[in-house]
Amino acid sequence: MRFGVALGLLVSTAAAVAGQDPEAPKGIELAAQYQTRTQPLLAVRPLGAPVDLVGAAQAVQGILTRDLDYSDRFRIFETPSSLASGPMDYAAWNSARVVYVVDGSVEPSADGGLSLRVVVHDIPYAEAKPARTYTLPASDDPGFRMAVHSVSDEIVRAITGEPGSAATRIVFVRQNRGSNDLMIVDSDGENLRRLTGTEGLIYSPAWAPDASRIAYTLQGDGSSQLFERDMSSGRIRNMPAPRTQLIMTPEYSRDGSKLAFAASINDQLELFEADVASGRFQQITRGPAYSFSPSYSPDGSRIAFNSNRLGNPHIYVMPSGGGGATLITPFVSGQRGYYTSPQWAPSGTQITFHGHWNSRGTYHVFVADANRPLSQIRQLTTEGNNEDPSWAPDGRHIVYTASGGGRNGLYVVDVQSGRVRQLAQGVGLRMADWSPTLVRTSGLSSGQ
Repeated sequence: MRFGVALGLLVSTAAAVAGQDPEAPKGIELAAQYQTRTQPLLAVRPLGAPVDLVGAAQAVQGILTRDLDYSDRFRIFETPSSLASGPMDYAAWNSARVVYVVDGSVEPSADGGLSLRVVVHDIPYAEAKPARTYTLPASDDPGFRMAVHSVSDEIVRAITGEPGSAATRIVFVRQNRGSNDLMIVDSDGENLRRLTGTEGLIYSPAWAPDASRIAYTLQGDGSSQLFERDMSSGRIRNMPAPRTQLIMTPEYSRDGSKLAFAASINDQLELFEADVASGRFQQITRGPAYSFSPSYSPDGSRIAFNSNRLGNPHIYVMPSGGGGATLITPFVSGQRGYYTSPQWAPSGTQITFHGHWNSRGTYHVFVADANRPLSQIRQLTTEGNNEDPSWAPDGRHIVYTASGGGRNGLYVVDVQSGRVRQLAQGVGLRMADWSPTLVRTSGLSSGQ
């Protein structure tokens, strides 16, 4: 996808969220107003390169520019031809109100790959941050784009102190007539491909915290099974689970040692927790209600989950391993309210989920604070139906399924700015799960 086309897919929600919905009950805040006034301008200058590497340098510049744009920390400034080469003219850049300029060069490396030198200039202070050099695969190598994504994340870290989430992928289910596919796509919408397919129903793919495995369930012929796919070998193995008609919503603990999931037992859906190494599992909820969609807190001490014990589905939090549950989402007896599919943020106490509160019954993406039960929750979407949210590892972007209102596919919303972009287009794209960071800067050669 070309950069210009990708920019065209960006969707501003400013017009749609001019203010608080007058029908919204107490406890609901519309918080998706798109604004970028506080984001600094950033430019990526054309990278220097020998003649035979000009194409590779342009590819690197394009990936870096789009990643930094999608980080939502900056507004991208197109480099004018007068400032595209030569010594850094801090006064001219400052006159254009640009705050950061990314500059550098691409050279051949001794191993047949590329050497990328990057310098970030702080324009208002007229100074260059220490240069860093990264070793990249050749531009036709399958790992080239992901390696450049990891450089983008490092640039975000150098400027803001926190890394971006470009070096990641999203796994999801594509529901077809009579079959399901397990799909995967890079965080910028590139490299879309099919991992596996079946005539049965695939549910709830979930990344292991080291990104080496994906757990999911398969429903068919009146039975349900829990599987784990090794992402390096493609090998698929059965995971320990009760023999039952329905198993769904697996989720790894943050250290990868446990796998929580829901299974049908005694005409109810209950939560179970399995030890991945030993294969032993135990039931952790019991009661006359459905409980499903478990998600561990970052420290592993708590689990957010979904239960209909009050009638309609709501979001609860309980100790890991089971125990007393605390209601998180707003509840008023006699009023509508339907909230499901919680996922805990990679850090902190935020939980995202989808649901509805009004008579129109359209689903939207929300965020709540696990440490403030029954307090105000934030609604991040406003048009059509929006379901199955999942956090990026940066804790500020959420991928979700959108349908209706002229949109069908996977979208990404920035929780802080409210900016929305399309990730993948199509009907029946469901249950996305955002991976951990796949390539870290420690995996690259770097230096001054």
